[in-house]
Amino acid sequence: MLSIWLLPSDLKVFFSQVSNVASYREGAVNMNLKDQFYENEKRIAITRKLMENARERIKLSSELEKELENLELQRRMRQLEMESKY
Repeated sequence: MLSIWLLPSDLKVFFSQVSNVASYREGAVNMNLKDQFYENEKRIAITRKLMENARERIKLSSELEKELENLELQRRMRQLEMESKY
């Protein structure tokens, strides 16, 4: 089972970016090309950071799952050892 955790700060940034894109497409934002370029660069940097964070969470989540499986296996082995002694 794969779990991904999103922090409120991640969601806040994501939704603000979605809002900016929506308002831009509606024509509410009037910027020259240079300003648009810099805004797009900022959005790309934020998106990359969010993707990197998500990848790290996925990696940590899978590592945690493996650790839990190992602990369960160790517990079961100890249980079987004790049962064999009796």
